[in-house]
Amino acid sequence: MGKREEKIASIIQHTTRLLVHEGVGGLSMRRVADLAEIRLSNLQYYFKDREALLKATVAHYFEQCKTDVLQSLPSSDTKEIKLESLLRETLQKGLVLGDTNEQCAMFREIWALSTRNTSIAALVKEYYQHYCQWLVQLMASYTPQPQLIVSLLMPYVEGYSVMGQALPLTKEEVIDLLVKTVLVVIDQ
Repeated sequence: MGKREEKIASIIQHTTRLLVHEGVGGLSMRRVADLAEIRLSNLQYYFKDREALLKATVAHYFEQCKTDVLQSLPSSDTKEIKLESLLRETLQKGLVLGDTNEQCAMFREIWALSTRNTSIAALVKEYYQHYCQWLVQLMASYTPQPQLIVSLLMPYVEGYSVMGQALPLTKEEVIDLLVKTVLVVIDQ
């Protein structure tokens, strides 16, 4: 990674930290510059304004989510894995309670931002469209109906970070229920 990429990574890391711990109200170009130990004018060289910085940070967050999903999947040389095992493993890693990890805190902040900022809302919509298409392609090697699986599970996985603690079932019971539901739906 070159110096430019390192500097951008540092700026985005500090921006993310501010968003997670203080929300968008605590985010200013000056605060990010101070945390990144650079001058404001240097920050503005990389990101002309707060909007550009937010967009880059959100895009980075979504890229990291995709990387995390890829790392959680079984290696490509294990094509023998059954769909049920893949679903269980993916759900085990994907069903995360929101107050237990910074990634979920960032997710909530992005959603809050998207309700007030049309460019962030467009970025969120674009991300989910690409992400769902990508998941459909991944699932296609395991089932002839990947769209059904993605359409059923994505809203649940995303919502679990907010609702998981309120559910009357344990995480393991939820996983069992979701896997059984998917298997019944794709067999019909």
